[in-house]
Amino acid sequence: PNNKRKRVSKIKGKEKAHPYSRKAKQISRAMHKETQISRAKTDRLNGAMAKGQKVVWFRDNMDSDQADGSIKKAWTKDELRELLGVYLKRNDEEVAQLTEKKGTRTLIPREALFLQAVEVEAKEARLAGIDVPDLTNGSVVKALRAWDGDVNSITTIKLITCKPLDAPSAEETDCSKNDGKLELDGAMAEDQEIAKLTGMIVG
Repeated sequence: PNNKRKRVSKIKGKEKAHPYSRKAKQISRAMHKETQISRAKTDRLNGAMAKGQKVVWFRDNMDSDQADGSIKKAWTKDELRELLGVYLKRNDEEVAQLTEKKGTRTLIPREALFLQAVEVEAKEARLAGIDVPDLTNGSVVKALRAWDGDVNSITTIKLITCKPLDAPSAEETDCSKNDGKLELDGAMAEDQEIAKLTGMIVG
């Protein structure tokens, strides 16, 4: 029926609907649908913002090893893998503090999730690799330098799947091309939840 897809605000007489009437069921369906749509939008936004944090880190830290202040045009694969290793250690100080606290008190959920996220991210990076800006491509480096941090334009920054230098394998996946897009599908739900609660990302 046509009324199944109506928005709650468009349903006439909803204020007078009997709790067990067909109209009440129609209102319930519409409310459920609107909740699903809202949740999906929020998940996509959280995922994009979490991925954006990673890209921002690489933009802000990719020149940190240039002591002479020179502007690098592109990185070798090993240089990118080395930079990824620095990225993976960005939370070491906080991890050490929380690990020490762990011995004296129970961590609050946010702290426990943070430690879990760090562990999962490190494991994923070493075993499968994670997506990072493709700094081996001069065009991507140029685009990243010009990027203003707007999540809506983040798809202009192409990615590469990469492993840190100390990863146990030297397969092609140490730094290999992916589809160049930031995908935000249902499989990222857990990562998005961690990102939302802790402010950090996984993968």
